[in-house]
Amino acid sequence: MPIDEKVKSVIEGTAFLSVITLNADGTPHPIITGKAEVVGDTVVFGIYKMETTQKNLKADKRAWVVAATLSDGPKGYRLTGDAVIGGEKVVFTPAKAEALI
Repeated sequence: MPIDEKVKSVIEGTAFLSVITLNADGTPHPIITGKAEVVGDTVVFGIYKMETTQKNLKADKRAWVVAATLSDGPKGYRLTGDAVIGGEKVVFTPAKAEALI
């Protein structure tokens, strides 16, 4: 499972996450989103605007989430997986988590 306690701690301990989706031409579309919650094997965060992100996810579920914190020393992770829009939330299911720091 990509989300172990260390990864969960960083995701839930940071005020902002970076979320990257793919535009129709294949270029990355990075955004910053607020706090997220780890629910089981998923990362869930609310939608605030995110028009391009929503459009991108409807066409291509692939997404990346980057989380970092300085709490208790610098830590960061890049998660790769799929995301879907569920009502007013984005539900991201990582397939892989890599330590960055």
